[in-house]
Amino acid sequence: MTRIRASILLFYFMIPFYICGQNDPARPVPLDERLNSDSVKFVWIENGTADIYPVPVDIKYSDRYHDLFDDNGNPVAVILFSNKGGERAARMLNRLLQKFNYGTLPAVNNKNSIPLNTKIIFSFLNDNRLLKKYGEQSYSIKWNSGKVIEVVLSGADLKGVLYCAASLSQLVVRNYGRVMIREADLTDYPSFKRRMFNSKPVPNHIQYDLDWMIRHKIETISFHNTDYSWDKLDYELAGNLEQFSDWSKQYGGVEGLLLLNLYKGDPIEISNKDHLLKIKNVIGSARSKSVSRVMILADDTPPFKFGEGYVLPSSKDREKFSSMAEAHVYLMNELVGWSKKNNLNIEFYYCPSFYTYEEMHYGDMELYTDTPWEDAAYKPLKRDLKIIGDKMNKNVHIMWTGPYVCTRTLTDQDLKDWTSNLSGRVPFLFDNSIFAQLDYTARTMFTPYQNDFPSDFGNKTGGNGIFINGDGVGESSRAATLTANAYMWEGDSYNPSVSLINAMTKLYGADALNTMFRYKETELELVKEIKQREIWYAADELWKSIRDTRFITEKNPFHYHLNYGRFKALRMQLKYSVPEPEDYESFKRKCIELDKKRRLLIDEIEKLSFNRLSYTLQMEMVKLPDFDNQ
Repeated sequence: MTRIRASILLFYFMIPFYICGQNDPARPVPLDERLNSDSVKFVWIENGTADIYPVPVDIKYSDRYHDLFDDNGNPVAVILFSNKGGERAARMLNRLLQKFNYGTLPAVNNKNSIPLNTKIIFSFLNDNRLLKKYGEQSYSIKWNSGKVIEVVLSGADLKGVLYCAASLSQLVVRNYGRVMIREADLTDYPSFKRRMFNSKPVPNHIQYDLDWMIRHKIETISFHNTDYSWDKLDYELAGNLEQFSDWSKQYGGVEGLLLLNLYKGDPIEISNKDHLLKIKNVIGSARSKSVSRVMILADDTPPFKFGEGYVLPSSKDREKFSSMAEAHVYLMNELVGWSKKNNLNIEFYYCPSFYTYEEMHYGDMELYTDTPWEDAAYKPLKRDLKIIGDKMNKNVHIMWTGPYVCTRTLTDQDLKDWTSNLSGRVPFLFDNSIFAQLDYTARTMFTPYQNDFPSDFGNKTGGNGIFINGDGVGESSRAATLTANAYMWEGDSYNPSVSLINAMTKLYGADALNTMFRYKETELELVKEIKQREIWYAADELWKSIRDTRFITEKNPFHYHLNYGRFKALRMQLKYSVPEPEDYESFKRKCIELDKKRRLLIDEIEKLSFNRLSYTLQMEMVKLPDFDNQ
């Protein structure tokens, strides 16, 4: 009998929304309006120790620290730049220093302009040797001692130079009231070139998020309409793009990715020239606001017919194209050609309707093997992916989630298999696994990114990158974002537990960690109490439906009986995966006690000035059962 994965099937039944390729579980609750207040801002915590996170490839720390300002608060260090990239990096370094009220350093483009009292010169340079050896995002920091210390900050390209500034800012600490910088020589480059995070920035606060992202060398932020639709930029998205554009022109280093779904809202009619013009106008508007990447999504929402797969909703499209895949090939090739013709330099990504073997409509496709329904399941998938692999412009990155929607174990064979489906084109990972880290909940609260992926995966996955679904800049998911980004920098040397402590310390400070982890433990204990009880009784309800099916089919056709056996096994797994519920009064008392405990911890978090985090945690709290109506 085909193997049934208990954890995946449990996921189907117990999660209140199905996490698909581009659904928005990143924000399952309405935005708390308190987060819009200018008086409630993201808290920047000073470095407790002068070290760099993510951990660089090669670094040698020194015990030597140097003052950046004299006793009167005047700078004794200066930034020297020779081109526009260096000027941006100087501006970024000062911006990051200002986050902690350290003051700013003078920036000059001529050695003759360096003040006489200067003790440290930070020199931003480009280095083609780094570019050739390690790629465009590589950088190095080298300290040269002397009467005046020169710190050579070399970047392979603009991002590398900006990452120099970001890492240098992490070496600055306040010791006994003095702002000092630690010596450290290093060379660094990421394991994954494209480190992309789905995000839902709070309106009018995106520049705070971008500052935070560049400080930790997060490479891409994504944008989408509230409903992901393809034909417009809604008010919130337009405002975020305006702020992103302003920030990018001054600083840079974080790419923008626009997400559009072809079948959200009014579905696109690809044969309609007006619709093509409309989606081009949307993409062109985003490009004018510094967005350089676009992902077109065709998953989850288009019409579906068993045995046929996904079908075009427009009769005119059905007349012109033999399948949805053919229509999407035409659309993507048209967009790539249009971008090239107009010198827009847009990088395109495409998420097919079929993007995994745990399919939106079919479910776990392993269950169709050796049954009368095998062709009805696999033929449309194989057909569509082959068309896309053969005919779509080779510059388009094709997304997949791995063999399952929330793939946490991925093998070289899995990658080889999906590459074969795409006629030899290596897919780009659309990673939903961040929602599968905690028991009984899809939240990402204070949780490290932790998967079993192939060694040297950065050089194996399509586009040398990963797209992380979730809310990359959400207050309760920042630790998960930082650790996922650390994995993509550090590759096989990444350590989840160590990285989480580092990330949490950078976010909240060492003194706050106990409070944060106690809140997580309390909230998850309450989630477990409630959900385990729900599973026990839900399994009984499921059993009634299973028995009804059994009596209808008796034992024939035998394939129905086989499925009955699978359902029976599922029910047994569900019911006995949790302990038998205790008496109701004990359950009620325990829930109320845990609720009081978590709210006291929320008060502690607010006393630590993490109000934005407090509001978000409260929005995401598991709700207590309605004890009065049980």
